[in-house]
Amino acid sequence: MSRAFSILLLLVLVAGLVEAQSSSSAASYFSRAKLRLDHGDLDGAISDFDLAVVFNPRLADAYCNRGVARYNKGDFAAAIKDFDKALEISPRSPFAYNNRANARLATRDIEGALADYTTAIEIKPHFAEALYNRANLRQGKGDLQGAIADFTAAIKQYPKLIAAYNNRGNARYMTGDLDGAIADYTRGIHLSPRRGINNDGRGNALLAFNYNGRGNALAAQGKLDQAIADYSEAIEIAPQFADAYANRGLALLRLGKKSEATWNFEQSLRLDPSLKASLEDRISKVTGAPKR
Repeated sequence: MSRAFSILLLLVLVAGLVEAQSSSSAASYFSRAKLRLDHGDLDGAISDFDLAVVFNPRLADAYCNRGVARYNKGDFAAAIKDFDKALEISPRSPFAYNNRANARLATRDIEGALADYTTAIEIKPHFAEALYNRANLRQGKGDLQGAIADFTAAIKQYPKLIAAYNNRGNARYMTGDLDGAIADYTRGIHLSPRRGINNDGRGNALLAFNYNGRGNALAAQGKLDQAIADYSEAIEIAPQFADAYANRGLALLRLGKKSEATWNFEQSLRLDPSLKASLEDRISKVTGAPKR
C-alpha cells in the first residue's frame, strides 16, 4: 500500500493581556519575547519570558509561550513544566492544554496527549488547532472515523487549513473512500499556491503531498494515466520526493512500461535507500514475481 504523508501538530501562541494584569516591565519583556519567538529567536524569547515571569510570577501566558519556545527547541520536558505552570495559574486555558498535548505526544505519552486535546476542545469547542491535532493523533491510533470527524470539524472552523484536507484525504483513502480522498486532495491543491510559502507556512510540501495522495487514490481506481500526471506534478514541485518516484514507477509498470518504471525505481532508491524492501514487495505484487 502507498504511504500517506501527513502534516502534524499545530502549536498556539497566546497574545496575552499583560498590560492589564502585570507591571510595565513584565509587559515589555513579554511583548519583546513574543516578537522574538515570532522571528525564530528561541533563546532570546526564552530569556525575555524568564524576565517577564520574574516581574509577574502569575503571568500564565508567559509560561505558555515559553513552553512553545522550549518545545520548538526540542526540550519537551521543560515545555511540559511550563504548560503545567500555565494551567496551575489558568486552569481553563485551552491553548495550554493543546500545547501540552503536543509536548506529551512528542514524549510518546499518547493517552495523556489525547486527554489534553479533548480537554482543550471541551473548553473551546470550535478550537480548530486542537481538533486538527486530535485528528492526527486519532489517525495514528487507527481511529480513522474519529480522525475524519475531527478534521471535518477543524475545516468547518478554518476552511483554508490545507493540511487538514491532505490528512483527511489520507484517512479517507485508508477507509476505501477513494472519491472522498480525491475530493480532499483536489481541494488542498486548489488552496495551495503553486510556488512559495502557503498559508500553513510549510512551503510546497503540502502541495506535493496532495498531488502524491491524489495519485495514489487515482491509481487505486485504475486511472493510471491521471495518477502518473499527479506523481509527475509532485516530483516537479519536490524533486527529492522519493515516494513519488516509486509510485510513478509502479503505475508505469502496471501499464507495461518497464524501462520507464525501472528508471523511476532507481531514482526513488537513490533518494531513499530505506525504501528498497517495501518497494520490492510492491513490485512483486504488480508483476506476480517473487521478491529477490
